Amino acid sequence: MKHHVLRYIIMVAAILLASAGCKSGDEDHKRAPQAADSLYTAAYAMTFADTEPERALQLIDSARLVGNLSDVRADIQRARVYGRSHAEIRTDSAILIGERLMLHDSVKADYDLQLDVIEILLDAYRLERDYEQALYWATRLSDVYREHDMRHLQSYSNAEIGALMVRIGQQQEGLARIDSAVQQLAGHRHYTEMNLALLALKRKADVAAETGRYQATTDASQQMLAMLDDFEQHPADYYDQGNGYSGITVEERPRYIDFYRSRAYSFLALAAASQHQPQQAIHYLDLYGQTDASQTLHGRYVTTPTLCRLGRYDRMLAIYDEVEQSMADDTLNANYADILRGRAEAAESQGHAIAANGYWRRYADLSQLLSDSLLKGKAHLFAARYHAQEQQREIEQQRASRRIADTISIATGSLALLILVFALYAFRQWRITQQRNRILAQQITEAVEYKEKYRKANSTKPTVNSAKPELTISDFTELSDEQLFLCLRDLIENERLFLQPDFGRQTLIDRTGLSKERIGAAFAQGSDSASLPAYVRELRLDYAVRLMNDQPYLSIEQVCQASGFTSADTFTRNFRAKYGMTPTAYKQSKA
Repeated sequence: MKHHVLRYIIMVAAILLASAGCKSGDEDHKRAPQAADSLYTAAYAMTFADTEPERALQLIDSARLVGNLSDVRADIQRARVYGRSHAEIRTDSAILIGERLMLHDSVKADYDLQLDVIEILLDAYRLERDYEQALYWATRLSDVYREHDMRHLQSYSNAEIGALMVRIGQQQEGLARIDSAVQQLAGHRHYTEMNLALLALKRKADVAAETGRYQATTDASQQMLAMLDDFEQHPADYYDQGNGYSGITVEERPRYIDFYRSRAYSFLALAAASQHQPQQAIHYLDLYGQTDASQTLHGRYVTTPTLCRLGRYDRMLAIYDEVEQSMADDTLNANYADILRGRAEAAESQGHAIAANGYWRRYADLSQLLSDSLLKGKAHLFAARYHAQEQQREIEQQRASRRIADTISIATGSLALLILVFALYAFRQWRITQQRNRILAQQITEAVEYKEKYRKANSTKPTVNSAKPELTISDFTELSDEQLFLCLRDLIENERLFLQPDFGRQTLIDRTGLSKERIGAAFAQGSDSASLPAYVRELRLDYAVRLMNDQPYLSIEQVCQASGFTSADTFTRNFRAKYGMTPTAYKQSKA
């Protein structure tokens, strides 16, 4: 009945719109999204790379299976996910894939593929802070640009090389190389060269500040401002008759200038504060505060090093509070380490020795964790994540603005038309939500089915005698970690031990006589999971999905108990974290 009424409302709205001479936007004439339209493409998969890496990898596998991606391009997309993710996935996986691809004949023969793989390796090594290897790949990238006569990009890649040289201790030579690249790019009133020159100057200001060369930071920032002033005052001179601004529109120009100008002001403020010039630092902070970029949380966080050097600890600590609140439980990153260090310095300057010691201790512990190779993949830059979130918010705001504008234009007809359009809008949103949930539920089902088929196809012969009540350590003495994992996997899956709520490492210890270290090593070396609990959680979630598909009449509480979870809250939280929707929403979508 509800559907019939809504269809009637839609029909009346269409008649009124036609009679009023209103024109609907192109979006209204588009068909509803179909499951086959975009699910199995690299572009769709990469939309989940930052927030749901496992889902992105599953979509890439699906795209390869249906033929939308070749094996090589699928590997490139996987490496991109590994290099960008801030979950359990580590950048060393991206490095291993990238170095293997560089030996592939198809990559050697394809210029575009070479660039993709080299850029992945360069970014991954930079995130790992292995600047020697990053320098190697930056040099390779410069060679590729030179071989294909891409002079502007080659000049910028030389600036990247210079920045890496500074970071490995060759400061004078590195800064000179950046200056040479800027000289080759600057002086041309063309957007492409100017944009690359600004990027090179920003890189110079950054690495110079890191190494305490604040005069070089000041010089680079002043040069950035001069270029931006010229671009703002003479925009027509940068115009390309064939291609507009070659990458930037007239509407985007103010935001572009504001961004780089804000970065220059922040560098100048930091340099002045570090050189004991408080008045100049305050002046540049005021200028920075007038930019749009400074109004974001990340924009405020950028000023904290300057505020610390100026002794404005109250303002700095207030920004830290905002940042920590936004981090929630995600504090295993380099930015939180910087916050702890800033809090320690503030506490010391204010005479709070006990609090300072506590912060220094926490800073030392976190720094040690971040230096551990097993956790490097989780140490993604805080600023990059916030920048991506702000971009997404801007996109949503633009979409909302367009919808509001359409609604206002339609509402000018009559109040009755406004009510009908609102009903149409609500119905459309409901349909979109339902469609999205159905697509996501289908994805989850396909992923679990694919994983189950993969497990069966790759299952080993039984290595554990289930009829034997107790196993001893002698059964496993000669096995490697990988072989031991396969034995433990068979034991857990064949006997469905993971469905026991109290199942854990102690259960395996009791069954096999192995030590907890031996079991931990088997899962660390032999499985893709970070630990036994993570592996068991994956098995329980996959089992829950299959159970809801096979026995849809079961309640969520029953599914939870049957899958081995101790509480419905834990089950729901883990299900949402992995699949992006609650078990209840999944069941409703499947129904």
